[in-house]
Amino acid sequence: MQTDTSIRSLVRSALAGHSPQRLLCGELILEPDLVRESVGLQPDASVPLPAEQALLERWGHDVVTISFSHGWGATQQPDKGDSLFRLSYWQEQSELFVLALVDGPFSVLAKAWSWQDALVRISKGDPEVETIMADAVMDLDELLTEVADAGADGIIIGEDIAFRRGPYVRPEQLRRYYFPYLTLLVLSAQEHNLPVIFHSDGNLWPIWDDLLKTDIDGIQGLDPYSAMSMALARERSSPTLCLWGNLDLGWLAQPRQEQAYRAYLQELLEPLAGTPTIFGTCSGLAPGIPLEHLDRLYQAAHTLDWNSSVSKRIESRPVGL
Repeated sequence: MQTDTSIRSLVRSALAGHSPQRLLCGELILEPDLVRESVGLQPDASVPLPAEQALLERWGHDVVTISFSHGWGATQQPDKGDSLFRLSYWQEQSELFVLALVDGPFSVLAKAWSWQDALVRISKGDPEVETIMADAVMDLDELLTEVADAGADGIIIGEDIAFRRGPYVRPEQLRRYYFPYLTLLVLSAQEHNLPVIFHSDGNLWPIWDDLLKTDIDGIQGLDPYSAMSMALARERSSPTLCLWGNLDLGWLAQPRQEQAYRAYLQELLEPLAGTPTIFGTCSGLAPGIPLEHLDRLYQAAHTLDWNSSVSKRIESRPVGL
């Protein structure tokens, strides 16, 4: 039987818990100003989709993310019709695995009341919290139908429910008022044949097991400045959970020799060899990073001997595992 080695098949397989045949690469998001800088557009110019596509192909990315929300703190939100058009474009004009970035129940709550009010009401056990979250899951289910029809291959639930020291709300409150509805949203997405990746900044360790119990297929982020690491995430989760991120943008800003990129990536990724992994930064690409630094980064990622790393990891496992 011939194995399907298409990009979409490889990413879907990784999100289903299988070891990738090679190291997969991608970013949560590419900010428009970064694309403008990279391809020489004026600061106020619109960004043609082929320009973004040229960059992703240049860097050998395997996924592309289309945002349906800029988060609860943003002053402007994407136009849904434009985002649906973008989904269709990437599905038809590229071979990349197309992800839709959508709100989760907490983000809907924060948009309805404000971030501070949402935290206060969850902490106090306001019964209206559950009403809004239940309604949010129903509304998001309708959106999932639309994004699936437009060509999405999977979704990212963007929440940002934590800061560097831990979750904004006590874990026991989240277990009562938040995680049941996040679980319903994950189930809804998977019923649409959309694998689910969860994204949040901050320190997620106090609620790590709770996240895994929602049956998500992957986690994106793993901010190193919030005590998150790829190695610990792998140790504390199933080997089938797809991990994505952990590279800090600040590290990319400094000039380094080519061998420094390879050494850094080897150290970062060695603990994940043989497990589903997508290489990328913890938060996406923003303007100000020199183009040559990004070129070196992804070149180093693609020249990493991933299969050799897999073999070494398997050989080092105790007999019987």
